[in-house]
Amino acid sequence: MVSGYLSIKDPSDIEKAIAKMLNKILLSDDPLTHAQKFASLTNSWVNCRRLNIDTSEVEQVREELAELRKQLSEIRNAPIIELEKQ
Repeated sequence: MVSGYLSIKDPSDIEKAIAKMLNKILLSDDPLTHAQKFASLTNSWVNCRRLNIDTSEVEQVREELAELRKQLSEIRNAPIIELEKQ
């Protein structure tokens, strides 16, 4: 792999790449000349964070759904117990 390139596989990789670019802008001789790029990159970083959070929430919901399906399956396979009449 060529040095300087980042492998982008998920939103957190994009966050890291954007953070590197933002740091380069901040460390430049005149960061104000890059204010528009900085603002655009910052918005992109925020959107990546949102996507990452949304992705983790979806994964959590999937796990909870799998657990509920398992519990429902166990309930359906349980023997039926009749309550005594008083």
